[in-house]
Amino acid sequence: MSVYQKYRGEDGKPTGPWFVKYPYRKNKATGKIRYKIEKAGQSKKLAQRIYSTRYEEYKKREHLDWEEKIPITFTKLVDWYLDLPVVKGRAYHSDIVRYCEKWRTYFGETLVEEIKPSMVDEYRQKRLKEISYRGKNATKQRVTPASVNKEVATLKRIFNLAIREDLATKNPCWKVEKLPENNERKRILSQEEYDRLLPELPQHAKDIVMVGYYTGMRAGEIFNLTWDKVELKQGYIDLEAEDTKTKQPRRIYLNEEVLEILTRLNKVRHLKHSFVFSYEGSPIKSIKTCLKRACTDAKIEDFHFHDLRHTFNTMMRKAGVPRSVIMQLTGHKTSAMFERYNTVDEEDAKDALRKLKKFLDGPEGASSGECSHSAPEGK
Repeated sequence: MSVYQKYRGEDGKPTGPWFVKYPYRKNKATGKIRYKIEKAGQSKKLAQRIYSTRYEEYKKREHLDWEEKIPITFTKLVDWYLDLPVVKGRAYHSDIVRYCEKWRTYFGETLVEEIKPSMVDEYRQKRLKEISYRGKNATKQRVTPASVNKEVATLKRIFNLAIREDLATKNPCWKVEKLPENNERKRILSQEEYDRLLPELPQHAKDIVMVGYYTGMRAGEIFNLTWDKVELKQGYIDLEAEDTKTKQPRRIYLNEEVLEILTRLNKVRHLKHSFVFSYEGSPIKSIKTCLKRACTDAKIEDFHFHDLRHTFNTMMRKAGVPRSVIMQLTGHKTSAMFERYNTVDEEDAKDALRKLKKFLDGPEGASSGECSHSAPEGK
């Protein structure tokens, strides 16, 4: 029967919502017809109208000799996505590949049209219970909501492009809300901590930390910096769109400390490569190990290299630099991101209380007990 109720009441009679079963595709080779089942609600008349509409659509396709596309598996969809030039050109292509492999392992040969939002939710809950390892000497830790959100964002992007190219009809990430991350850090390096840290670092790492401290550059921008981007005579670094996270070119002006570092390194440039920062002839990709050791020796806790960016942002604000200028120097595109990197610390709080006291004390003489806001004459 094309219109029916699938549940039975206590009396054994059909009850519950109505369902519609209708043909939607015919295999040209075998002649076998495939059917779909759709829930129509509590109205039998509505179910009958839906069936009639779906059946007419099927007959029109058959009459026009319309050929339905062969269903594609998720594995093939991922292969298609990773082969796109726009994907290959991404700066974080290795991360995209890693996220895709997670989804490929989970969905495998499942047909694209059979992937539902509930399956995405199940994947997220499964991932949050897993343990992740990063780096050679990494300690085990739970997969974070931020990592899962990045994986879901990749899946969403895959389906958006697939829909555009008629490889899929719907996106299973639709209305799948992001997990709350709560990963915002407010750690800044104080001047006293900075002075303790530098002597504990080897020279190559010390140079990199100082550049991060005085410029606010991201770690990737520093490690991938090449000499063709550096203008020593004029005292600036020109990053191109492909060098930045926001895909916006940015000019970074250099102070005396950074200029001294780059001038010294320029005298011992390596012929094998054009990277600014190197160690024993090879480009430096990370200083995580020696930075962690130096922090331990200097008794500095809970400090990451990226915190130098928070530190630079906060120092510039305290120095009275306008917000628009700071955002231009750091490459922040929105005020919300600026505020995330701007830290209000104890010094700010004490300064605010001093300003409040000065305001309440009013003009001279208020401190001796006189009210700074005298009442009008005759009142």
